Amino acid sequence: MATTDGTITSFTATPKSNLQIDGVSYNVQTAGKSYSLTEPDSHTLRFEIQPDDRAWFDGATVDRSEITSSQKIPVATPVNISYQFMLEPGAANTASWFVTAEMHNDDSVNGVATSPPLAIQLNGEHLQVVARYCPTGLNPSNSAGNVKTVTLWTDPNPIQRGQYYDIQLQGSFSNTSDGFVDVWINGNQVVNYNGPLGYGTRTYWEEGLYRESDAPQTVAADFRNLTVTTGSLPPVTAPTQPTAPIDPAPTVTQASASPGTGVEHNGDTITMTLGFSEAVTVTGTPTLALNDGGTATYVGGSGTSSLIFKNTVASTDQDTSALAITGVNLPTGASIKDAGGLAANLSGAVKTFSGLQIDATPTTSTSPTTPTSPTTPTTPTAPSAIAPVLTVADDSLKVYGRGGTVDLGVGVTTTDPNDDVTVNIRGLPKYESITSALDGQTFRGRDITLTAPQVESGLTLTSTYRGGGHPVAELTLTASARDPVTGAVATAAPQTINVTDPRPAATTTTTSPQTTTVTNSPSSTSTNGGLVGDRLARQQHVEPVTSTATSTAQRPITGVDHALATATSAGFLANQGFERLQQHVESFTSTLATGRPQAIVTDPQLATGTTTAALASQSFALLNQYLAGNTGRVDPGQIVAAVSPTAGFGQEAILARPQH
Repeated sequence: MATTDGTITSFTATPKSNLQIDGVSYNVQTAGKSYSLTEPDSHTLRFEIQPDDRAWFDGATVDRSEITSSQKIPVATPVNISYQFMLEPGAANTASWFVTAEMHNDDSVNGVATSPPLAIQLNGEHLQVVARYCPTGLNPSNSAGNVKTVTLWTDPNPIQRGQYYDIQLQGSFSNTSDGFVDVWINGNQVVNYNGPLGYGTRTYWEEGLYRESDAPQTVAADFRNLTVTTGSLPPVTAPTQPTAPIDPAPTVTQASASPGTGVEHNGDTITMTLGFSEAVTVTGTPTLALNDGGTATYVGGSGTSSLIFKNTVASTDQDTSALAITGVNLPTGASIKDAGGLAANLSGAVKTFSGLQIDATPTTSTSPTTPTSPTTPTTPTAPSAIAPVLTVADDSLKVYGRGGTVDLGVGVTTTDPNDDVTVNIRGLPKYESITSALDGQTFRGRDITLTAPQVESGLTLTSTYRGGGHPVAELTLTASARDPVTGAVATAAPQTINVTDPRPAATTTTTSPQTTTVTNSPSSTSTNGGLVGDRLARQQHVEPVTSTATSTAQRPITGVDHALATATSAGFLANQGFERLQQHVESFTSTLATGRPQAIVTDPQLATGTTTAALASQSFALLNQYLAGNTGRVDPGQIVAAVSPTAGFGQEAILARPQH
């Protein structure tokens, strides 16, 4: 006969299998680690998550250790749930969201993934109750934007770790005005909500630990005496007495070595530090067993949460490519306990230090020297960060502007999963942006920083360059790692990527250069021609312009007023002038805007020339003004205006730079 007091039967910690509470099946959804789910007693379940702990169906953005009820509760059915919850001592929560228990929607009905209609969660170190609902007929998926979220209560006081909280909730999940939920914490009502609740489909209970994977902390919590009943709602019961917190045994949360990398030889000393979840007291002299056959002996730290051990490499030790702690030895009379007398769980001390090698082969002895007096052991250094490894697939990239994209080909790895790793990118021009495939976030600016998951998911550079040049942006990438305990930072050597935008066009080789020289005639067959010579003469240091064009024979062409007699010759000169002008403008690697308003006076159209001849004269006037040292910058729009055929014969075209 099923019980209603939270009795656990058929316990299993195997993912995808089922255990039972009060005769109801609960599916195990964990990473399947030895610590993920345990049963301290027949009424208590202990859940633990560490970074990258995921169920078989999860993506890379979450950590999970939960059980899910098979009992589906129909819409608008009153439900009563009570349980006791304790968050074990540990580092403060920094996850962007963290759910500890929830009434979840039956997503198989709508066929879309949803967020829980009711969640008991952590907001930093504060308990919080959040409700959600979606109006009838609308899509309740997270991406549809129809779900309404209501924060019903946030505890103003931080959660007391190591203390059990009595939690009871009563409600009816209906996305109409008939919905309601009431919540009591330790017998005090903190939520009294009436209104839409849920998505109009049945719900079920989940409990455990479920968070965003952006937090590095190891978190453990205990749930006990879970009862779930439906139908008529019983009166709220007073908290079970006594509710004195269970004092969990201290555990090893971190093991480090100094030095952490390199080769240590006979006579070298290695300092090792064990970090605990709380302060511990040491009696006797514990030791650490090492895989090279040596031992590290306890030297200090009793009364704190960090114990220090030292090892001196001996000639009898074995050479090893990666030194490791294989266990903790407690000789007779030695112990490691907390203030309450509970012995520490030392299983977390086992660790391999990749990159820390032992070469114990003794060196050739030399004449003995006078031994130095022993010194007092120095204070061990705190755990330090390890520089990450930044990889760049190609340090020279090309991308087309106006929306073109290219894969940056950047990766970052670290040998210390506890470090917070980031990649800083400097030098990104304003017409380029970088998008991460992890969350679709787009970054802009000369100095941006991305997380390791954002980098590892793939980075795409997008260009909106609209100029006529071939600018080259030099991106400087620097990977850094920060130890979350000590704050120590290690940085890898910067690397650069040159991004050319747009992709340069292919060039051809000429067989023989043809020189074209343009000069300004002091006289003309028309009054307008004289005005041209007079205006050009007043410009500063006007020099002839020479350009090279594809040809099979060398032929100088001198541009004077009478030489522009035919449209064909004038058109050729215009092309040559603009080719030379474009070479100078493109050397600035971007479209240049004028620094101040300035008028550019072009030649009037020649009386004896064709319309094309007038275009050539105007082109060279603009070219000569630019090459004469004009401090203003030419905008391509001015060039278009300069060759526009709208000016009639005998008219003077005045080119004024646009005001930006």
